[in-house]
Amino acid sequence: MSDASETRSSWADGTVLVHPDNLLWKQYTVYVDLFKFYVDITWKSTTWFYAITGAILVYYFDNANNNNPFLQYSLLLPIVLSFALCAIYFLGASQTKELEQRLCYIREQLRLAGSPHVNVLRFFLMAGSGLCFVVGMSTLFVFIRTF
Repeated sequence: MSDASETRSSWADGTVLVHPDNLLWKQYTVYVDLFKFYVDITWKSTTWFYAITGAILVYYFDNANNNNPFLQYSLLLPIVLSFALCAIYFLGASQTKELEQRLCYIREQLRLAGSPHVNVLRFFLMAGSGLCFVVGMSTLFVFIRTF
């Protein structure tokens, strides 16, 4: 018997009922909802970040030749946001391992066939962290070059 078929034989089937008052089931639903919230808030904050940063950079480069001495300070918001989101995303990615372990434990205890793919969230957070760092460093370079 292969490992996959041995694993499948230990899964609960359609006849097994999980009582709604089961503490592990309640924890599992809370963790799944938390996972969905993390994905949602990460997507929204990333979209918001790029919209704000893009708008400011378009304004900056459209008006770069107007000899406005305060124009370069418009780059401070994207710089701060970039590095703040970089740190938050990096911290969040490191915390997803704990969420994945808890979901796997409960899945095994309840003999469920699957759980959310937390590794997708981890990848998205690490990629977002890296991109925010690159955007922050690039914008910081433009900011410093203006002096």
